Amino acid sequence: MVRKMKGTKVLIALFAFIATTGIAAAQESEINNSLSEIESFVATTLGQIGVIVFLVGAAAWFVSRKHADRAQWGWRGMWGGAGMIVLSVSYNVFVTLFENLAPGMITPWIAF
Repeated sequence: MVRKMKGTKVLIALFAFIATTGIAAAQESEINNSLSEIESFVATTLGQIGVIVFLVGAAAWFVSRKHADRAQWGWRGMWGGAGMIVLSVSYNVFVTLFENLAPGMITPWIAF
C-alpha cells in the first residue's frame, strides 16, 4: 500500500511539472510576440517621425531666406530627422542581429 502511494505521488508530481512547463512555454511565446510587436512599433514610429521632422526642417530651411533663426531651426530639424531615420534602420538591424545571434552563438559560449 505504501509503494502504491509513493508511485502515485511521483506520477502526480510529474504531471504537475509537465503542466507548469507547458504553461511557462505558452507565456514565453506570448511575451516574445508582445516584444516583437513593441519593437516593430518603435522602429516604424521612429522612422515615420524622422521623415516628418526631416521634411518640415527642410521646408523651414529652404523658405527661411534671410531669417537666421528659422534657417537654424530648419537645419537642425532636417539633420535631426535624418538622424532619426538612420537610428530607425540601425535599430532594426541591431534587433534582428541579436534575435538571430542569441540562440545559435551566445548559448554555446555560456555553456563552456
